[in-house]
Amino acid sequence: MAIVRQTESIGITGRLTVLVREAWSGRFVSRCVSHNLVVLAGRNLIRDRLQGGAVAALTHFAVGISNQAVTSGDTALQIEVFRDTITQFVNGSGILTVKYYLATGNANGQTLAEAGLLNASSGGSLFSRVVLASTIAKTASITVTFQWDFTITAS
Repeated sequence: MAIVRQTESIGITGRLTVLVREAWSGRFVSRCVSHNLVVLAGRNLIRDRLQGGAVAALTHFAVGISNQAVTSGDTALQIEVFRDTITQFVNGSGILTVKYYLATGNANGQTLAEAGLLNASSGGSLFSRVVLASTIAKTASITVTFQWDFTITAS
């Protein structure tokens, strides 16, 4: 008698949409879409949460100024300049949307080039990192909305 094994793998893909608006009018200035990498530390975070480990869930969003390529071994942003609590989580069918609103008073004077999601207000585990498709010269005259869509698929 033959044993039939059925296997199914799951994958997570992430897409970051960045919307830049004029602060005083709300007028749309620019939009860019970047694809990210769920780094090894992020995959381990999922593993540990699934087995009931005492690891914190995602809580924080960070931006930095490095355009160094993302690698699976990244454990932090290359040059982090600002971190804050995630603004909103939205659950969909097989999709998790993570949103962060960067207000006029935050990260000014920085040319933002990278972003990441973490599970702590400092240190913590990096879940995902992306180098932005277009850098953002952050000033008090603009706001930036980051929308990270993670799609979980079966193959």
